[in-house]
Amino acid sequence: MTFFQGCLAICLYLTIIFSFMQSHILLGVTAVLLYTLKFSAVALLPLAILLDGYYGAFHTVPVFSIAAIGWYLLSEILRSAMNIVQSSHE
Repeated sequence: MTFFQGCLAICLYLTIIFSFMQSHILLGVTAVLLYTLKFSAVALLPLAILLDGYYGAFHTVPVFSIAAIGWYLLSEILRSAMNIVQSSHE
């Protein structure tokens, strides 16, 4: 990972945190999509747990954690499917 990629990862991660904390959902979803395309979605799992703690959602349904786990599984399935399609056409 180069210096620029590291700075991009940190900026996207902070954008995700603050956009969801300030209820800018569209910006947060866009940042999550960009982060997932460029990096792995596994780093979003601890972030979702922290956001659920921020909103006090552990007494009810932890929406961010469930959505992050689902998004991680979906992104890994799609990533492996894209790799299979790319390797069969080469």
